[in-house]
Amino acid sequence: MNKRIRNNIRIAIAAALLGSTPYAMAYTIDGNISDWGVTSTGNASDWTPNSGVEYAVSDQVNSSLSGGYVVNYTAPSNLGYGGQAYDAEAVYLDYDSTYLYYAVVTGRPENVSQYPAGDIAFDFGSDGSYEFGVETRGNNGYSKGDLVQVSNWALGNPYPAAGVTEIQSGSVVANTDFVYGSKIEDIGQYIYPYYSSTDDNHYVLEGRIALADFSLYAGQNFTIHWTMGCGNDEIHLASTLPGTPPGPGGEVPVPGTGLLLGGTLIGWTLHRRRQLNVTSTNTADSADSSDA
Repeated sequence: MNKRIRNNIRIAIAAALLGSTPYAMAYTIDGNISDWGVTSTGNASDWTPNSGVEYAVSDQVNSSLSGGYVVNYTAPSNLGYGGQAYDAEAVYLDYDSTYLYYAVVTGRPENVSQYPAGDIAFDFGSDGSYEFGVETRGNNGYSKGDLVQVSNWALGNPYPAAGVTEIQSGSVVANTDFVYGSKIEDIGQYIYPYYSSTDDNHYVLEGRIALADFSLYAGQNFTIHWTMGCGNDEIHLASTLPGTPPGPGGEVPVPGTGLLLGGTLIGWTLHRRRQLNVTSTNTADSADSSDA
């Protein structure tokens, strides 16, 4: 094989290693989660997303939990009553090299005056601190989709045990892509062991956040959490943010294996080219000396 062709192949391989990522394709932020692999066929398996997506489902997990309306139901608490409109059903997470993507599915519609949807909370360290939230309704002076570094949360009322629900104050980090989707029917198997209801409505809170906005928390464990204003039901999911944690004193993180291998190949190729150039020059000089 021609040396130039071999060198070009090595460069192409190195470039592919540098540019490749293990992440999924980008999601369209439109409140339709078919691109997550979640379907609307009326079967319990509808909730299962594409391979690689992280998720938690509280809907239809255990009918003894007040008809699947709660995550942690303990009698005689009323937590979980109210029907489909007060149901926190599922949460999904995925990443690519640029964004964190999330989707929360609930039976709670967007434009309700009593016990409206809560904001989406992020708890780095999973210690109950909930440092960040995404504004879902455009409330308390914030715009819908604002990523807020929160200084004060409201709790569910009358069920504070469900956790934080509404951003009260904090600093806006960025306005992110977010949508509170329109009604979707027939997600999951339609079962009402405790309620005679025809309500099979589902709504998706979907968005994405630039990983750069969470750069100080790269590599950390965190929990995403959501509940409605009353705290009647809640859903949460633990995950780990991609990336390498910032080193002490601002040290540069160690590059990944692919980057190291790619850099090695490129360095070897450049070194080999220099060797070939030196050899060619020496040969030419020898030829000139012979002619003289």
